[in-house]
Formats: sequence, structure tokens, C-alpha cells
Amino acid sequence: MRRRIYISIVFCFLAISLNAQTQEEKTVARLVQEFNDAIIRTDTSSLRKMTHSRLTYGHSGGNIQDQQAFLMAIMAGPTFFKVIDRKDETVVVTGRNAIVRNIVTAQAINQGKPVEIKFGGLMVWEKKGGKWKLLARQGYKL
Repeated sequence: MRRRIYISIVFCFLAISLNAQTQEEKTVARLVQEFNDAIIRTDTSSLRKMTHSRLTYGHSGGNIQDQQAFLMAIMAGPTFFKVIDRKDETVVVTGRNAIVRNIVTAQAINQGKPVEIKFGGLMVWEKKGGKWKLLARQGYKL
């Protein structure tokens, strides 16, 4: 009887640990939130620090931007985000790379008109010099 209890406890701990995020995965998830918050605030200084100089930023409509074009669009529009929510997010860290997948819903203003946006997202973060930087992002239509 004790052996069955012990085995049950071990399996419970294994199940919990397999589903738990590592500290690095938690850090990357927090960075994704900070990245979205910086977009809402149009904080291009923070976004520049969070993105790789060789950033490739793909939108669900097919537009692809480098770091400079991405930052200019955050400042100048035509779309300004008011709320960005993520769900069904997964973060996988492997070596010095992290892959984030999620579903994004957002409220924004596009050319002066309110819009609701929903798309799938894929982000690739690279850790260099102890800091995570967004290297690639691709939005896709659902």
C-alpha cells in the first residue's frame, strides 16, 4: 500500500514538473508582455533595446519590416494599439534561442477608426550577452 502511494506521489510530481515553465521560459514570456506594453506606449526606445538590429518583423497581411521600419511604424502609424492580449501561448527555450507561439487579440486605432484584430503569432528570441532580443516575428491569419 505504501509503495502505491509513493509511486502515485512520484507520478504527480513528474506530471507537474513536465508542465512547469523553466525560469528562462518565464523570463521570455515576461519579455513578450513588456514588448506588447512598449508597443501600446509607442515606446520606441524600449522596443529598440528589445529587438535585434537584424530584426525581421512580418505582419499577417504580408508586410515585412526591418528594425528601423518597425520602429517608424510604431511611432507614425497608421495603426496604434490600445490593448494587446495573448492566449494559448507556448514558450520553448533551446540553447540561446526561444520560440514563442500565441494567439493575439488586440484593440487598435487604424487611420482614426477603432479596429479589432486577431491573429496567430510566432516570435524567435535570441540570447546574446546575457540579454534576450527579438530576432524574428511573424503574424499569420487565423
